[in-house]
Amino acid sequence: MIDKYFSWPREPVAIVAIGDTGEALLLRAILESLGAAVLLHLPGTPNDVLKCLGQGETAPEYVILSGHGDETGFVLGQFVEEIDTSALVKGSLPPANLMDRIKLPGKVILSTACLTGNEAFARAFLSGGARAYIAPAEYPDGAAIPLFVHGFFYHLLQKQASLEEAVTLASNFDSNELAIALFQGSSEASAGS
Repeated sequence: MIDKYFSWPREPVAIVAIGDTGEALLLRAILESLGAAVLLHLPGTPNDVLKCLGQGETAPEYVILSGHGDETGFVLGQFVEEIDTSALVKGSLPPANLMDRIKLPGKVILSTACLTGNEAFARAFLSGGARAYIAPAEYPDGAAIPLFVHGFFYHLLQKQASLEEAVTLASNFDSNELAIALFQGSSEASAGS
């Protein structure tokens, strides 16, 4: 995005609204208030979600996956028969079905979906080239996630904190509720507190 090269640069951040757009729109406003240039993706089918996850070098350095998660994966819901849902299991996109489909080289991925902060999802994203994968390991309160995202990007963009510092500082207001996991390089996880 050209905004990165303005006299007062704006860091590009993509948001992929998986299923529900309410949280994505809130996150967009939060990020824009921090000076980010936000690209909002509104995929309508499972294949559209996969296109967002396979966009390669064209993706901004930071990609937020905004949506819900369950024991199976990212919740996409039910679709009419004409839509290809072969990647879904019980209406959700599991990590096994993301393997070899993610192409986000050098990108930092932040998922807001419950139960997506685990080794299986980390492997899928890191094997697709992601530099880091950040996600809740449990079921955080939905109201806590936008506060985490705000704190994370505040420390990252405004204070130039490292990823580790930004996760820790953003989790500090309620680290037990959030249980945010950070995975980098070797798929090692570290708690957000």
